[in-house]
Amino acid sequence: MSIKERFHLWKAREILKRHYFHGALLICFTIPIMLLIVLDYLNIEAFPEFNQDFIFNYTWKGRMFYLFFIWLLYMESIIDLERIVGKKPKNHWRILVLFLFANIPTIYILSVNFLGVNQSILKFGQYLGLNAISLWFNWPLSFEYLVFTISSVIAIILAYKRNGLATFSISLSLIGGMASAYMTDTIYPFGLYAPLELSALPTAASTAAFFELLGYQASLRFPYLYKVDSQYARLPYLVVSSSGKSGAALIGWPCAGVHSLLLYVLIILVFFKRSEIPSFRKLVYFIFGLFGTYFVNILRISSYLIIQMNSGEKVARIFHDQYGELYFFAWILLYILLIVCIQRFMLVEKIRYAPNRVRSLFATIKKKV
Repeated sequence: MSIKERFHLWKAREILKRHYFHGALLICFTIPIMLLIVLDYLNIEAFPEFNQDFIFNYTWKGRMFYLFFIWLLYMESIIDLERIVGKKPKNHWRILVLFLFANIPTIYILSVNFLGVNQSILKFGQYLGLNAISLWFNWPLSFEYLVFTISSVIAIILAYKRNGLATFSISLSLIGGMASAYMTDTIYPFGLYAPLELSALPTAASTAAFFELLGYQASLRFPYLYKVDSQYARLPYLVVSSSGKSGAALIGWPCAGVHSLLLYVLIILVFFKRSEIPSFRKLVYFIFGLFGTYFVNILRISSYLIIQMNSGEKVARIFHDQYGELYFFAWILLYILLIVCIQRFMLVEKIRYAPNRVRSLFATIKKKV
């Protein structure tokens, strides 16, 4: 082996020695998510035993946020890698405990799907007095997010202390925010939690105005009292009609796009993190993207009502449950690509100096004439 080959081998060993701890931690976070996605996609989870609708076609929207979480975790790792690799703990017992917490989601998924723990979780939900629909569908997802959130936060604190919370603040905020949102929707289903339901009203009103601009007749009623067991939810009720056809929808806060707005804020923050984009331009990008995300939510609700008017409630429901969220995913990818193109090709600068170039061109032509 030549001296050059020995040097490269030594360098590779040093890099591996320096980064193996964080790499192992990321693998521990990745394995349960990939395992869960596979089980979900193959529809071989344990919960469909109790609820036939607990299948990939309906659950993928809720679990898609895990992929965003792990993506953000890797992105934050890449951005701050050199700052955190030197902060790993030295105590062997602490390392053992933190890896135990990092592997709790994997243990949880295996025990739920193959060891019968799913029945204990459902019994716990019954003990809490949850609504029947929440118990059989929302509760398993909510509890699952809670397990992922608590174990991830504790593992990162044990690994890097305050530096870990600062480095992975965006990814942890995402999974923590989704856990809180799903748990709120589980405990207060169908818009029973009035403060959050108020956030659906502006979206419903904007959707009604959008339909009127398109020439439809739109009528918005709020509050519309919707009975949930012995309680009443106060929801916006939107009715749209045109050419003898009509569609109607009760708009709850999850349907109004609260999740997508939260996800947009976190994704754009990690995109701007450590970037060289000027602060004012970041603010402009952020505000424009926020309005764009809000309009995408309006477009999604509008699509649901148009499908309902033309193809019926059944087809509209399939769109709502399975495909509606694709609007946001397409939008956020295209918007980030747009920002990258603007920055890469200096489009703002070219537009700003275009009038000067035009004037210079005319001045040159005038001199020649």
